[in-house]
Amino acid sequence: MELFRNQSWAPDVGPSGTMRALFWLLGLVSLLAIAILLPMSPTPVGIAILGGWIMLIWVAISFIRGHFDYVVLVWVTVFPYCYYFFSYPAERAIFTIDRAFILLLAIELFFLSRRTGAAPLTRDVRISACFWSLYLLVCFRSLAGHPVFDVLSSYRLLLDGMLMPALLGLYAIRLFPITRNLTRLHACFCVLMLGIAVVCGTELVSGKNLLPWPGAVETWVNTNDAKILRVDGPFENSSVLSVVGVLGFFFIIYSRRLIGGSLTSTQQLLHGIGVLASLASALMPMNRGLIIAVLVCASIDYFAKVPLISRTTWTCLFIALLFVAVVAKLFYPGVFEDRVTRGENFYQRIAQDMQTSEVIRDHPLMGVGFNLYPATVTGDPRYAVQWRGLEAMNVPHNSLLSVLAEEGIVGFLLYAGGQLYFIRAMWRMRKVNRLGWQVFLYCILVYIVLGFDVGIAYYSDLNLFYMFVLGIILQIQLRMLPRVEC
Repeated sequence: MELFRNQSWAPDVGPSGTMRALFWLLGLVSLLAIAILLPMSPTPVGIAILGGWIMLIWVAISFIRGHFDYVVLVWVTVFPYCYYFFSYPAERAIFTIDRAFILLLAIELFFLSRRTGAAPLTRDVRISACFWSLYLLVCFRSLAGHPVFDVLSSYRLLLDGMLMPALLGLYAIRLFPITRNLTRLHACFCVLMLGIAVVCGTELVSGKNLLPWPGAVETWVNTNDAKILRVDGPFENSSVLSVVGVLGFFFIIYSRRLIGGSLTSTQQLLHGIGVLASLASALMPMNRGLIIAVLVCASIDYFAKVPLISRTTWTCLFIALLFVAVVAKLFYPGVFEDRVTRGENFYQRIAQDMQTSEVIRDHPLMGVGFNLYPATVTGDPRYAVQWRGLEAMNVPHNSLLSVLAEEGIVGFLLYAGGQLYFIRAMWRMRKVNRLGWQVFLYCILVYIVLGFDVGIAYYSDLNLFYMFVLGIILQIQLRMLPRVEC
């Protein structure tokens, strides 16, 4: 932790008398609830109630004592699995762990953020937040003219995929106590990636989606040579899995560089496992766009004065990928053609981008409405676009074009402004720690480059993780910044 040696924070002096009384009250209420509910429930349900109630009490105590960062660390470790096990009802869930988590986080952020130790927001971050707030208003406005129940899924997506990640990013910049939690966060990321890799590996071997999302459709590489499931792990689809894996890969390596030589042998072993697991999770979906995105980052890192990953490691990694490609070409030519050389995938994306361009031309200013693109084009002969015999998919496959089509030029400029000022905030601090700037840039590039191939702008699980990683990297940079006015 050499880089944070001079940082300070308020010590934990233990609960006050009032807090102790409140803890006892929570304990008595817990016993009363358990005494009533357990005898009335079947054994499995009773065990679930008991476990959930214990977790709820622990979260409440952590929140009251000012240790909400413990809850954040647990969320980072297990959040992908909560969608499958703890969403109620399963179809169109009203309660989700993410919503409960962000609600507590918002209370922490807006009512308890005046305590000592909160990182100051730079001018560029504040401007970025203003742009993003206006963008969200445009999105809500685009849905206002439609019956609520007709666009209820769009409201959910706007809340979960656009508003909640912004709040989590703001918390990660301002309040998460990174100085005392960097080693723990590094371990949590490693455990997260290990769990994801185990799920993905099991899916790949068994050919079965272990944690399917409601309404999710399995995709396969189905050729004469083999039938292989495009795994998505505990996430909504394989593109989300790929980006989360790469972000975890970069952050685990970066945080290890910051920690220095203070890891134990067990922690070093966990680090190695986390690096391999994150890389495997990213590559298992066989996503072409991801390889291009990683290649872009590797090209920058390879020639950087202080690379995140050594040139030898990059070289070995791409030799290994080339070897796998050659083996697939020789022994599984059908799979190689499907994932590398098949032109139909490219042609269909051209058809889709042509259709999206037609929608943008017809609705240039305000767009068709947030998440209303499929409803707009489906069944409309004006948008029946083909390219070399392949029809458009009626779903934008480009993040930026998706925003431009659904929120128009007004929404797109606000969306881009929020992103650019956020990047500018980090750019202005790049000299404080160039490696931090590079990692921040790599995360942005992976998200953007893959977004050109697959529309990933609205996914809640991805955006939450993405904004948390970026927020933590930015806060680390702020903690290193000399105490001058930003």
